Amino acid sequence: MLDTAQSGLKPHMQLFAKLIDKVNGQSGEPLPLAAEVDTGIYTDEALFAREQADIFARYPVIVGHASMLERPGSHYTHDHLGKPLLIVRGKDNKVRAFLNVCRHRGMRLVVEEGVNKTPVFVCPYHHWVYQLDGTLKNAPLRHGFEGADLSCRNLKDIQCEVRHGFIWVQLDNDKPMDLDGFLGTIGDDLDHFDITGHSVHRYEASTKAANWKLIVEAFQDGYHVVRLHNKTVGPFFIDGQASMERVGHHLRAVVARKEFKEATDLAPDQWDDRNHASFAHFIFPNTIMVFHPDYISQLGLFPQGVDKTVVTHTFLTPKEPETYQERDHLDRSYDLIENGVFQSEDYFVCEKAQQGMASGANETFLLSGYEEGIVMFHEILKDALETV
Repeated sequence: MLDTAQSGLKPHMQLFAKLIDKVNGQSGEPLPLAAEVDTGIYTDEALFAREQADIFARYPVIVGHASMLERPGSHYTHDHLGKPLLIVRGKDNKVRAFLNVCRHRGMRLVVEEGVNKTPVFVCPYHHWVYQLDGTLKNAPLRHGFEGADLSCRNLKDIQCEVRHGFIWVQLDNDKPMDLDGFLGTIGDDLDHFDITGHSVHRYEASTKAANWKLIVEAFQDGYHVVRLHNKTVGPFFIDGQASMERVGHHLRAVVARKEFKEATDLAPDQWDDRNHASFAHFIFPNTIMVFHPDYISQLGLFPQGVDKTVVTHTFLTPKEPETYQERDHLDRSYDLIENGVFQSEDYFVCEKAQQGMASGANETFLLSGYEEGIVMFHEILKDALETV
């Protein structure tokens, strides 16, 4: 139980305090009971269609970090949400999102990959020209469209907002995007970790043969950490010592590092939320945030099929490396977490578990009390689908 001094802590550090009580055996809370999950939810095509329509189209989703668009005219495309998107910083410095589709004959407007810069957008097909704010600037041989109102042929905009350093979009234009209400105190955490002050050091996108929910679940239990990751990051953590809580449709979690025992003897103002423990957040519906000691991993999970998911990894650092040694440290850190941990361990077991789900060997799978985050995740999914 939090004492008077601890009750004034920031939300994520209140969870840190609960973990201290747990490690010291003072929480008084027993492990949650074991639970079961129906394996059919990872192979059900009808459920997948519902998730796409009622979750991914209706809720705010992160599609990039603001530092990717450094100046007016900077832009990139994003195709992982089922619609072709164009994200651009305008001359007024505002970041906007449009459907990446020419309003003349439906041609893909921007075909280049990666982040690029342009003063205007020119359709490759008939050279219709659009301003950075989506306004149609010119249509060649305009007199040929006599009787047509070209003023209504601006690019189709998508709700878009920059908040806490991230670029968010919401495909459903009928419902206002209320990020403050949506994030709750998770927004306080993003501010505390200064996401806005970070920049993108590396970015990777890969396609995994697994249902998106299996990948979310891989980051919601402390049961596997010292086992699956025994040759990489596992030795940095204490076995089975994690706490998590539901925040609206999101999950806030903290896992004790080996240094955590030092914190149990320190005053709250000396607790270190990057070196005594590691925080990992699930931001509904598809974002995993892992706050490492000196960098941040933001993972985006974009379902493409019931057993196919595009996974993006945005590797964020508080400053650009200034020396070879700093760059080498970050590059080696990225290689360890992306290739050594995420790809070779987390995503590997997710793909193999997907094969297991489709085999018919189990009608349900079993969750221990150390995997309560997965139970919370499924409660969130159920609530989201029931409130449509």
